[in-house]
Amino acid sequence: MAADPRITPEQQAEEGSVLFGLLADTGCIVLMFLIGVLGGSLTIVAETIRAILMILIELFSWVVMRRIHRGELTDLEFGTGKLEQIANAVIGAAMLGGALWIAARGLSVLAGERALGTPFGLAMAALVGALNLYINFLAWIRMRAALRADSSLVMQGQLKSRRVKLFSTLFVLITMTLAALSTDEQVVAGADVVGALFVAAFIVVNALDMLSAGLVDLLDRSAGQGVREAIDRALARHAGDYGELARVRSRRSGRVVFVELALRFDPALSIAEVNRRIDALKQSLGGEIENADISVLALAARNSAVY
Repeated sequence: MAADPRITPEQQAEEGSVLFGLLADTGCIVLMFLIGVLGGSLTIVAETIRAILMILIELFSWVVMRRIHRGELTDLEFGTGKLEQIANAVIGAAMLGGALWIAARGLSVLAGERALGTPFGLAMAALVGALNLYINFLAWIRMRAALRADSSLVMQGQLKSRRVKLFSTLFVLITMTLAALSTDEQVVAGADVVGALFVAAFIVVNALDMLSAGLVDLLDRSAGQGVREAIDRALARHAGDYGELARVRSRRSGRVVFVELALRFDPALSIAEVNRRIDALKQSLGGEIENADISVLALAARNSAVY
């Protein structure tokens, strides 16, 4: 199949890495579901539910990424940052919901409300845990290799999600191996519950991190103290070029920092001179703030006409 001329090879690599993870996860989910249900392993059942939930979010993120790469979301006035943040926040929310479910099931085992897995089931759970770890490792390697400095938040969220899976499946493999090798019911129950609760705790930490990173920007919080200090430095260097700072606003949308300034100028200045001073200020701001989208509104001195 011919490559889409609208996207770059780097973007194709990003899409391919996520698609590989989706397809590999789908195959592994089927095995985990069968072994988890038939073998009675709480940890594998928990991993299956988490994987099903996550794969739906990953599919949504993959579709969003494809549309971003093909320029199909250009009608969004502040770029695709909001949509990327939504996708990132949804991934975090899904991870948090999965963690709560896993923790609840773990507590039910401790309370004796759920039977332990069979020896054969636990042995198969350890094997599928090893396969799941291998698949997640391959997917993580591909995503890490495809990640670029200017990759979207969707891609960054996918890599972080895959890293969570990699570490959680490693711990799951260890606990499932202990449960499969032990003949003591208390050890079996403890290993199964510890594995499930570790997965839950690990997911919660990363989910909260992703939610805090996305939601604050969705609420249009300012771009932060560091950006404001950079703006102040640039304005100080050009203090003699304008008369008064009327307004300053900043916000993030994905990787882009939007900066809006309103400056008052001497009405005696020509439009060409005002534009020259604005361009110089924009250049200074661009040097201070990475991925900045800067707009400067030129106002005349008070009680004078707007430029």
